[in-house]
This record gives sequence, C-alpha cells and structure tokens, in this order.
Amino acid sequence: MENDEKKTQKREEAIKDMKMYLANDWNLKEETPEYFLLTRNTASTGIHILLALFFWFIAFIPNIIYHYSKKEKKKILK
Repeated sequence: MENDEKKTQKREEAIKDMKMYLANDWNLKEETPEYFLLTRNTASTGIHILLALFFWFIAFIPNIIYHYSKKEKKKILK
C-alpha cells in the first residue's frame, strides 16, 4: 500500500512539473508511462534574418546551425 502511495505521489508531482513547463511555452512532445518529454525552441526570428543577411554566401548554414542549437528538451520522470 505504501509503495502505491509513493508512486501516486511521484506521478502527481511529475504532472504538476509538466503543467508548469507547459505554462512557460514548452511543448509536450511525447508521453510514456515512464516520463514526459518536453521541447522548446528559443531561437528568434531576428537572429535568423541577421544571419541570412550577413552569411548568405555560404548557403544559410549558420541559420541551420543556430536553429538546431537553440532547441531544448526536458524529460520529467514519472
């Protein structure tokens, strides 16, 4: 009984944490019985435009690198 209560409490804490991140512009990408996987992209459009203007001669490679470097993931265990 006590073990079930601990599991229930941990799950409720994980759901509370997930809701907090969702309220702060994170996206729920995957939910499994073990964890929630949240993602967020913090890249700004202005930086993409500046990189495109200054580095157009190398086929937008800096934009692609910047985009993927600014993606974040957070895994919350249940």
